[in-house]
Amino acid sequence: MSDLIETFEVGQSVRVIAATRSGDITVVGGDPGCVRVAIDGGGNYEVDQIGDVISVEPRRKGRFSGSSADIILTVPEGANLELACTSGDITVQCSATELRASVESGDVRADRIDSVCRVNSASGDIRINAARDAEVNTASGTVRLGSIDRSLRLNAASGNVYVDCIGDSAICKVASSDVRIASFEGSEIRLKTMSGDLHLGVPPRRTIELDFTSLSGRLRNKLPDGDGSPSEKTLLVSVTAVSGDVILSGAGN
Repeated sequence: MSDLIETFEVGQSVRVIAATRSGDITVVGGDPGCVRVAIDGGGNYEVDQIGDVISVEPRRKGRFSGSSADIILTVPEGANLELACTSGDITVQCSATELRASVESGDVRADRIDSVCRVNSASGDIRINAARDAEVNTASGTVRLGSIDRSLRLNAASGNVYVDCIGDSAICKVASSDVRIASFEGSEIRLKTMSGDLHLGVPPRRTIELDFTSLSGRLRNKLPDGDGSPSEKTLLVSVTAVSGDVILSGAGN
């Protein structure tokens, strides 16, 4: 049983702000017009409501401020979320309009984000099933993204990146990470890397404009032969690398 449980009535524009210094944050879907906060180890946490904004934060006074606690948030579908953990995992099991997640040590997992998904991680894996736009900054950990409807902005120091599909554009800056995009349906991707490779899946009937600069990297063309159909879109691929390769293949390969 949770140490603290509170329920709040809210309107349609719900924003939930939650932070824990040690412990997990889990978000699940609930009924419209209602936010439920349950905290295990919640004696040193403050829960407040101002309009449609619910905040859950460690108390800033006292010797034991920010003690370990797990937070479970039950929110309406489409809520806006701002979540932060110093040491702990963030898991969003329902669809949300916007997610801003920050962890120093821990994993971030989310289902569907209808607008912008912003994740900052110092150490830990990131998995987002779907989002309209994604901004990911990670120092160490594997990144797995599902379908990104529009754009991806990525900064990664160490840890490979896997993306199922990008619909519009991507700007990636990596140190030693490999970036693998199974299907790039957009018109422009830009990558700057020290030693990571770019594996890019290209749909059929594309004209590719390639700008590739590398000291020791190679271009490997594994694209299937065309069927003679006219091009449907021009794809700009711009890569600046020290030693990374560019591998072009058919979408899904």
